[in-house]
Amino acid sequence: MFGKSHLKKYPVKVSLKKYTQFIDPQLVEISIGDHLFEVELCKDFEKGLSQRSKIGCEGMIFIFPEPKDAQFHMKDCKFPLDILFCKDGGIKQISADCPPCNSDDCEKYICEDCDVVVELPAGTCFKLGITTGFSCQIINH
Repeated sequence: MFGKSHLKKYPVKVSLKKYTQFIDPQLVEISIGDHLFEVELCKDFEKGLSQRSKIGCEGMIFIFPEPKDAQFHMKDCKFPLDILFCKDGGIKQISADCPPCNSDDCEKYICEDCDVVVELPAGTCFKLGITTGFSCQIINH
């Protein structure tokens, strides 16, 4: 009864990470208020999430070496986003439910003097009750 016959010989399934669409993305864990997110570190500030068919993980983070005036748009993005502008570990401004744009004249989402920008799927801030003033901390980078 407890010999080898009770063991089924099924192939072992290896689960692939849900981030296989990217070539070695660097993931950063962040906390926003009481919520943890695993987001991709943006390496190309001009491109960001544009031209992707899906977000791939829980979002994207843009980390600036020095605080700066940030200007984002949704050109060639295929899905709506919440854009969180942060400074000194707190959310300074949120542009919620930013729609995709396929024209050359896309709306600009601007925030003066920020050091981190986080893009999350549209509706995330509303669903989780995230508002300006919430903490926005990088846990590991």
